[in-house]
Amino acid sequence: MSHLKERTEKNCLNCGTQVAGRFCHHCGQENVVVKESVWHLLMHFIEDLTHFDGKLWKTLKLLLLKPASLTKHYMDGKRATYLHPIRMYLFVSAVFFFFIFNAGPDNPIQVNKELNPKITAQIPKTKKDSILNNQEGFKFQIGRDTFNYKTIEAYETSQKSLPLAKRDNWFESKIAKQSIYLNQKYKGDKFEVGKAIIEQFEHYFSRILYISLPIFAFFVWVLYRHNKEHFFVDHLIFSIHIYCAFFIILFIVKMIDELYQIITHKPLIILNISVAFILSFYLYKSLRNHFHQSRIKTIIKFLILNILTTVLMTLLIGVFLLLSLFNV
Repeated sequence: MSHLKERTEKNCLNCGTQVAGRFCHHCGQENVVVKESVWHLLMHFIEDLTHFDGKLWKTLKLLLLKPASLTKHYMDGKRATYLHPIRMYLFVSAVFFFFIFNAGPDNPIQVNKELNPKITAQIPKTKKDSILNNQEGFKFQIGRDTFNYKTIEAYETSQKSLPLAKRDNWFESKIAKQSIYLNQKYKGDKFEVGKAIIEQFEHYFSRILYISLPIFAFFVWVLYRHNKEHFFVDHLIFSIHIYCAFFIILFIVKMIDELYQIITHKPLIILNISVAFILSFYLYKSLRNHFHQSRIKTIIKFLILNILTTVLMTLLIGVFLLLSLFNV
């Protein structure tokens, strides 16, 4: 509630409804005078900010410490105290992606055009020649024969000279031509090619999670479809909360690891290894608490859900890596 003076008129300035109290029962707008000072504007901003913070901390506390409880509260209608799932997902994912892809000290990898003499001395000559030859053009192999194609025209000419049975199919041809194009664009620097593809893939990474979210919810619906208490939208809310919890846990782990590296100049290996266990345990507890099935059934469905999700993420990553390759 603001500290502005209540209007003597009882018509809502927003929708025109007759107001019985301080707030309009139709649209919710407060029936106060419209003239505001700079101080009132500042106080209104602080109130909104602290109100959001209050909701945020209550939501995060329940989300992380009591898996699936936030979903139950939402389904029971207790929604005013906590952040809306969609709003929370957009906020948490935005912070997560920004931090993951921008945090940490800059540590660019230096790539020498020539091999380090000390390393070169330890590499056999045949292997050394192979490494150096890989810097020239796109290498394409058919059977035992190896060809170097420095231009797309040379590749197409070579393809036309082969019998139809030995020519590349449409997909292989697209990959080969794009590889030659990237080799020309980056002047044979394979590190720069890889770096460009990874940077492009980073832009797509959030889309992978956006696409996977409703599919993950569908997997949950399939596994628990006999539970008539939950509709698909309930599984979707449950999945949103799972994703948000995963983002926050990964964010915390990443932040701790970054601080540890700043202090010790070493990664916190134990924490990085244990994060998979933490995420798995959180998912298991969420399934167990939300659907109230036996441990055996929950473990079986937990394993099936993990297998399905792994297959899904592998396919999506493969698709978006290809998109990254063709959009560099």
